[in-house]
Parts: sequence; structure tokens; C-alpha cells
Amino acid sequence: METGKHIKKIEKLIKNIVENPNNSDNYLELAKLYLSGKEYDLAINVYESLLSFETSNFVALTNLGSLYFCKYDFLKAVNYYSRAANLGVENASVYYNLGNAYAELGEFKQAMSNYIKALNIDKNNYQVYSAIALLYQDQHNYQEALVYFEKALKLNNVIPENYTNTAFVLMKLGRYTEAVEYFARALSILPNNYKIMLYTANAYSSARKYNEANKLFEKVLKAEASYYQAYICYGISLYEQGKIDEALEMYNNAILINPELVNAYILIGNIYSAEQKYEEAVEFYKKALELEPADANIYTLLGNTYVMLQDLRSAISCYKQAIDIETDNDEIKLIYIEIVQEFVNNKVNDNAA
Repeated sequence: METGKHIKKIEKLIKNIVENPNNSDNYLELAKLYLSGKEYDLAINVYESLLSFETSNFVALTNLGSLYFCKYDFLKAVNYYSRAANLGVENASVYYNLGNAYAELGEFKQAMSNYIKALNIDKNNYQVYSAIALLYQDQHNYQEALVYFEKALKLNNVIPENYTNTAFVLMKLGRYTEAVEYFARALSILPNNYKIMLYTANAYSSARKYNEANKLFEKVLKAEASYYQAYICYGISLYEQGKIDEALEMYNNAILINPELVNAYILIGNIYSAEQKYEEAVEFYKKALELEPADANIYTLLGNTYVMLQDLRSAISCYKQAIDIETDNDEIKLIYIEIVQEFVNNKVNDNAA
């Protein structure tokens, strides 16, 4: 639509609203125009104006729910979707969207209740089954998640997402060979999708089918040479294969692509630590901390390395930093207490000598 015509239509509708403020059709048409121009805040204003005199307008309520959902204001999304649902309209999408909003708020029971209501209206809606599966997945109930992802896949077997979702859960369950099969089916639908290639390569690696994994990793990097995560995943696989130098090469390539991401530094530090090259490990953990100074895990890794270097004072400092960041991490607290006690005992023994 041309900008001039668009503006004229808006001006005409505003004029109509001024002249006839109780005609809901003008409001709905004006909001529709604003949405088409991606002027979302203006559309919100129009819908809310409409609801000021027509409180039960289904279109305004559901669209406001969607708009606030997209703005990550899930409480308002719940409010408007709930008002729409209470109108008694048999609409599966309303309950599905309401369930999504509750899910974003971490309200498992309310989300599930609304998904079930959606299925009672439309039992063949694969998106609802996927949403229920995601709820279970968030609760780390991967067996139930698998049941619902498979139901979604049975209803719609032509979109790759349904295969990849199922495969991810199979990975969590340690069923790597089956995961490979599902990723491969997704890849057959989108054969040039390098992300799905990477997922499949990871699954092959987890299944210890390293020849197949390596071929796919190489194919991914040939298709997308600047794909940071591919270097990371390939490096992890190579390290599991005992190819340490090649793994380090992958991580260093990742750093060259994006030196601001922390993963490669940590993984290099882990390799050096495992190889008892503790000074080198310290260097890379410190680089990681420069990028993520509030990461308790990195402080813990650095503290562990200082322990191996018998630098207990530095280790205590690192563990203390980790505890300050994650105040409820009892595991780090126990390590901290143990190392402090060892440090004190060493001091006592030194003085006694």
C-alpha cells in the first residue's frame, strides 16, 4: 500500500470515529491499518479506546492479548486473553494463546489447563500438543514431553520442527540413535539447512558414530564458514574422539570468528586443565572472566585450577567470588569451606615447623 493512500485512509477513519465514536467497525479498521504499518502502540491505543465503551469486543481483546504477548508483557496478555475466553466463544486459539502466556509466566497448572481446553475444542491441533510437550520439557519430564511431541508429529509430519523437537527430547533421554533418525527426517525436508545438519552431527557424535558426525560437521562448516557454534560443537566431538590438537584448533577458530563469546575460552581452559597444563588453563579462564565477570561457574573452574597449582589463597578468592554471585550454591560453599580449612591447616603446620 502506498504511504499516501495509507495516511488518507487513517485520516478518514479518525474523522469517522470523531463523528461517530460508538461505531466499533471504524476502530477495528483503524487498528488493522496501524497493524499493517507495524505501528503497534497506536493499534493498542485504538483497541483500548474501543473497549472503553464495548468491553466485550472479541477481536479487540484477542488482538490486545497478542500485542502485549509480543511486547513480553505477559500479565496484560493473560488479562486480555482471559477476558476473551470468558465471553463463552468456542475458540481454541484463545485458550492456546492464554496457555502460552501462562507458560511464559511459569504458571504450569494454568498453562496446562488452558491447553486442555483448547484440545477439547480442537483435538487435532498439533501446536497445542507441542506446547504441552514444551511444558513437560521445561519441567524436565522428558518422557511425557516425548509423548506429546510424537502426537504433534503424527498430526503434522511435513514441518521439520516437529521432527527436531522430538529428536531433542530423545537426546535428553540418551536415545541418540533414534534422535539421529528424527534429525535426518527433518534434514530430508530442509536438506540445505546447516542448523539441522549441526543438530544431526551432534546426535551422531553422541551416538559415538564419529565418522558420520565428522562428515556432517565438515559439511556445515563448508556451507557456513563463520558459524561459531559449529566450531564449538565440532571441537567438543573431536575432544571426545581423543583428537586434542584438532579440538583446540576448532576452538581457536571460534575465537577468531567471535572473540566476544565466552564458550571457546572456557573449553580451551578445560582441555588445558585436563591435560594438567594449569598455567595455560588459568590464562583462558581469566579471558573468559573478562567477558563474563558475573559467571560463578568460571570462578569455580578457575578456583579448581588454582587448587591444582597449590595456590590456595587465589582459589579461596575465586570460590568466594562464585558464592557472592550464586549465594544459594551449597556445592561451592562446601568446596570453599574445605579449601579454607586446608589453607588454615597449612598455615598452622608452617608455624609449628
